Amino acid sequence: MAHDNDTFQRQFGQEKPTQRRDKVVVTKVTAQELSQIKSSAERCGMTRSDFIRARALNYRPRQRLSGTEVDGLRQLAACRTDMVNFANALHGLTDDEKVRLFRHQPTMLEWYEKVAQVTNHVTDFLQSAQKANSYPAGTTDEEAKEDAV
Repeated sequence: MAHDNDTFQRQFGQEKPTQRRDKVVVTKVTAQELSQIKSSAERCGMTRSDFIRARALNYRPRQRLSGTEVDGLRQLAACRTDMVNFANALHGLTDDEKVRLFRHQPTMLEWYEKVAQVTNHVTDFLQSAQKANSYPAGTTDEEAKEDAV
């Protein structure tokens, strides 16, 4: 029976954690503190247990994005896609074709370098904004934890 349950969980992406959490930490809080913990965890899209564990391990979970923010990210991702497609099209042109296209090669090359920088910054922003709230288990890199804020 246990084997069937394990197979079922693996089929549906519900892998068991590699390290079992079997220790319990108990603390008392006031009603106001509990309310604040519940609210903060909910805003971050986390369970209370995950939120408290993350905070205790010096990770600062980020608040979930609002609908407007998610829509803005989608629009930004679409702009990034357009920019990457345009940069790739330019990259495929010969130097002569690029010169004819822009009629002034130094200006075109300067523009192309700037577009590449913007595309890289947009990519970095999208990846950091879409990263799920998870704390870096077993890490001691305090800078990485602070960057996730």
